[in-house]
Amino acid sequence: MAINHLDTSTIIIENIIVHSIPRHKKGDFSIEPEYSEQESSLPDGLRVFFKDKVIQSLQSNKELRVCYDVESVSPVSTYINQIISSNGADFVEQSKLMTKYLFEIQDGQNASGILVVIFGKINNQNACIIIKLERDEGAQLELDPKTKSFNIKDVKDLMLTRKTKIYKVGLFVDKSVFKIKYDGSTADLQIDPKTKKEVTTWFIEKFLGCVPLADPRTTTKKFYDFTTTYIQSIEDPIKKAKYTQDLNSYLQKNSHRISAKEFADDYMETSDKDLYNRYLKEKNFRMSEFPKDNSFINNKIKTITMIFANDIAIVGKKGTFEKNVKLEEQNDGTTKAEIVSKVKSVR
Repeated sequence: MAINHLDTSTIIIENIIVHSIPRHKKGDFSIEPEYSEQESSLPDGLRVFFKDKVIQSLQSNKELRVCYDVESVSPVSTYINQIISSNGADFVEQSKLMTKYLFEIQDGQNASGILVVIFGKINNQNACIIIKLERDEGAQLELDPKTKSFNIKDVKDLMLTRKTKIYKVGLFVDKSVFKIKYDGSTADLQIDPKTKKEVTTWFIEKFLGCVPLADPRTTTKKFYDFTTTYIQSIEDPIKKAKYTQDLNSYLQKNSHRISAKEFADDYMETSDKDLYNRYLKEKNFRMSEFPKDNSFINNKIKTITMIFANDIAIVGKKGTFEKNVKLEEQNDGTTKAEIVSKVKSVR
């Protein structure tokens, strides 16, 4: 039976581990993270405490659904998926790799931190939860000399005395099991995604390597609008007409996923492709693929209209313009359009 949503009330915490990240200058590797070498013991009271904190964060207005960004250099998604797919067998090592990466990308502006990694269940399916906390400079965590690990109870005590608090939470699953379009839910308690048109957060994008889940209708429309604007900036009217036809055809292909890169590679000349790539980067629009949904642009991509300076217009439907209209650039800068066909109607 397919599961199509994440019910945070069903979260079960099975394993938990704590690592400490000292404040350091970027590139200063004379300081290193302090790793726990084994999981922390977890009495029922602590399970409930951390489950409640995760639920509170993910049910707040800060919650944001995210997908792994295929263009990201962050390896964290690999570590998360290894924990989930191995049923937690590689939990300790993968959590240490996450901590190492977080330490490496932080700079002197980041406060001392604590990374809590959890393996557990949601809707009775494997899940990985990451909690990043910032702590006061005077707040200390002590490694147990016997276990060479931090005790999660000490983290709770720091939170209760307000010497540290949850700033960022991420919960991840295998989306194919849940039949959902996103990889996880996050909450960065230092931002409010509901009031922002574009959400940019260091934790989500640089560390986790994720991007916010976007409505395919909106993303497809943005692709169409940005690409159309770029095409309109091209001076050559014949090339402009060709690219417009190509864009309309590309969007009407029998494909569930599209990308700006594929469109540029398949239809554009090299010089135009490079400028197009640069233009989309300026607009913060990705070149990688995304789900296609033409709902917002269906009426725009079914026809192409060419209007001449003498107020003559040619309107063609999909595939008919290129086949039936011959365009030829003249020496004086004008364009000759030739149509050979029977007149169907005049109105």
